[in-house]
Amino acid sequence: MVSMKHINKLFSVLMVIVNFSLFNDVVYAVGTPAGTVIQSQSKVVYTTSSGLASDTVFSNIVSITVAQVAALNVTPSSNEATTTSDSVYVAYPLTITNSGNGADQFNLSSTSSRGWTRVFYFDANGDGVLDAGEIASGAITQTAANITADAQYKIMVRVFVPRDASLNGLTDTTVVTATSVFNNTKNNNAKVITTVNTANFSTIGSGLSVLPANPNAGDTVTYSLTFTNTGSLSATSVSLTDLINVSQFSYVSMTTSQGTFNGASIPATWTVGTILPGGSVTVSIRLKVIPALPFGTVLNNTINVTYTVGGNTFTVGSNNPSAAVGAVYGVQISPIALSTSVEREDTVLYALRVKNTGNTADVLELSNSSTRSIIWKLFKDSSPYGVYNAGDILLTNTNGSPSSVDVNTVLSTDTVKILALAVAPIAVSDQDQDVTTFTVSSAADPSKSQDAIATTTFNTPAFTLTRVATPPGNQPPGQEIVFTITYQNIGHGKAYSVTFTEVEPDSMTYVPNSVTVDGISKSDTEDLDGVTVSTVSGRKVITFTLGPLNANSPVGVIIFRATIN
Repeated sequence: MVSMKHINKLFSVLMVIVNFSLFNDVVYAVGTPAGTVIQSQSKVVYTTSSGLASDTVFSNIVSITVAQVAALNVTPSSNEATTTSDSVYVAYPLTITNSGNGADQFNLSSTSSRGWTRVFYFDANGDGVLDAGEIASGAITQTAANITADAQYKIMVRVFVPRDASLNGLTDTTVVTATSVFNNTKNNNAKVITTVNTANFSTIGSGLSVLPANPNAGDTVTYSLTFTNTGSLSATSVSLTDLINVSQFSYVSMTTSQGTFNGASIPATWTVGTILPGGSVTVSIRLKVIPALPFGTVLNNTINVTYTVGGNTFTVGSNNPSAAVGAVYGVQISPIALSTSVEREDTVLYALRVKNTGNTADVLELSNSSTRSIIWKLFKDSSPYGVYNAGDILLTNTNGSPSSVDVNTVLSTDTVKILALAVAPIAVSDQDQDVTTFTVSSAADPSKSQDAIATTTFNTPAFTLTRVATPPGNQPPGQEIVFTITYQNIGHGKAYSVTFTEVEPDSMTYVPNSVTVDGISKSDTEDLDGVTVSTVSGRKVITFTLGPLNANSPVGVIIFRATIN
């Protein structure tokens, strides 16, 4: 038997481990392609000690499959562009490279530092220009599937610069991120930076001013706007319009520091032209506040500025500066001339109207001044007829004004009917006159007043009376004398209860039944013919009762006879 010791001496052992793999010779970004199978095996070769006998022994084969590793690159990592206007699209080319060791697909996302809109498109022809056909094919949110290792996928990132009048010099940074679908923890990003250069009129929205800010109704106000191009590009075709609120204003005039203007039609327009960077323009317009506007009415007026930059046209509205109609006080009395004729102790009445022509409520003061010191009472007429009645309210002094009475709280544009009453004086002659001035004034602004002149003519009776004896001259006793009395009311007032009295002359005897009035014989007895003959203290007394006698009456004739004793 051969012992193991002897065997060890007889054999010389050689062990060789053999490794081999199944892959080609292409080198990838992260090494061996995914799915590659790597196989390895051990081999033992031995001989006897004499070297005359040998043998080879192989182990089992061990296999290893290469796992997929995701990796990617987005290039260029930073890309910048400057746009010369807003309201445009800016497109950036990016390349996504599959740097992993296996086929992959990549999701696309982005963030904008200014929140601008971003859209991805496939750059089908790889020319780095976004073509119309590529836009027509539609937006994408991920790459194509199964992009092989080291293969590239070209995209276009389209950033929309929004329409805004104040973007000049602003920069947006959009970060584009591509993320592996195979392993969403693997991503890479790139930045696209957009800078806007355009015209800029930052003060238009706050630069419109108005003076005065609290005009009275009927006043003229001036709206002014100064605006400067603080941008880096010129604004062309600059024009301005003011629509002019015709319910509040009427046009007066306008100016501009550049260009021309036209206020002949509404809207009023300014044609300015081109404003270079740093250039300023000032325009103004003068408007008259409608006189009838109520107190406190908020005035509204804005100016629109239109200009063009890089083929885009913009319209920017100004602010509406704070302005409101101030209080305007005004009064009116009508009619401003009145007249009437009255007799003694008649009631004199004038119907007046007072109006608040201001734009806010006011207390109207009423005063009067009479050339004959007539005392007037003023009433608020409660009826529409201009006739005094018991329901009319006597006006009094309620606010302390010493020489007037008040019509309290009359609203703007309201009218109040007034009755002025007085009693005609006794101590006047025919055709005497009183001139009373009725004055209405504003309690808030006493300088606002108006007068009405009332002329009152007094009509009183005025008699002419003549007496003639026929025959005239010296007459002997027994001569009958005819007495003729003529009378007339030549005044403008009616005479009432007219009575003539004739007393039998001294040394004469009345001839009975000799009385005639206007050619009509009258009896001496007391009857209804208006003539009565009585005896008083032994003398005849003839009483003629004529009753009323109208103004400017015809001449009356009374005749009676008496004989000289």
